[in-house]
Amino acid sequence: MNFIHEARHLVGHTVRVITVHGTFTGTLLSVGNDFLVMRVRIGGRLRRLLIRLALIIALFRLLGPVSTGYERSHHTSDDDDFLEQYLLDDDD
Repeated sequence: MNFIHEARHLVGHTVRVITVHGTFTGTLLSVGNDFLVMRVRIGGRLRRLLIRLALIIALFRLLGPVSTGYERSHHTSDDDDFLEQYLLDDDD
């Protein structure tokens, strides 16, 4: 299984996407070969957001009631490096 195949199973669900530029929460609308499309709330308004797949560190489905919106990552670059290394570790 590859990332695109797995991501397409999440279309229509509320997801959180962690990228090298921040964290985004919203409804996953579609997944293409180079990008995905999400509906997010920015400044109180619903917007479509395209994210290049090459920028994504992690994508996961959120369960239960959540506030769909947009949030910038509050991690420092050291935290991001740790998070990326943690997600790539196969020790578990």
